Amino acid sequence: MTAANLEIERKFRLRGAPSAVDLAAHDAVPLQLEQVYLANPDPGVAERVRRTTTADGRVTYRHTVKRRVAAFSFDERETVITEADWIDALRRADPLRRPVRKTRFVVPHGLQHLEIDVFEQPAGLVVVEVELRDAAEVVTLPAWVGEWREVTGDPRYLNASLARPEALIPPFD
Repeated sequence: MTAANLEIERKFRLRGAPSAVDLAAHDAVPLQLEQVYLANPDPGVAERVRRTTTADGRVTYRHTVKRRVAAFSFDERETVITEADWIDALRRADPLRRPVRKTRFVVPHGLQHLEIDVFEQPAGLVVVEVELRDAAEVVTLPAWVGEWREVTGDPRYLNASLARPEALIPPFD
C-alpha cells in the first residue's frame, strides 16, 4: 500500500442538515451521488461503483475498492470508469445491498473540506466526513453545522453497512 492509496478520515453524525443559507454562505458545492456495492467474496473488502452528478448535469463514474487498515484509515483504490463500465458493473451488484443515494455538499473549511452527506435512505441521516493528511490532524467542526456526534470507526455508519436494507441507525441522543 502506498501513501497515495491511504484514505484517513473522521466521520461525524449531525442532528440534522445545515440550512441552505449556511451552505450557500460557506460556498457548498452540491453533488448527487449514487453508490452501488458489488458482490465481493472477501468480507473485508468493500467494492463499489459510484455515479456523481454535478449541479450543471455533468456525470462521472468511479470504481472503488476499499479495505480498513486502522480505526479511521482505509486502503482505497479508485479509478475513473466509463458509463459503459458502470452499466456493466451493475450486473455484479450485491443482491443483499440497496443503492446508497445521497446529496453531498463539499464545503471548504480551512485546509480541509467537509463532505456533508444527506442520505435519502436511511431518511434523515446526515453525516460529515473529513479527509485528513495524517492521523494526528485535528478536526474542528464549525458551529453552523449544528449538534454532532463523532461516529468514526462505528461500522453502522459505513456506507457499505448503510446499503443493507436492515440497517438501523440509532436515535440521535
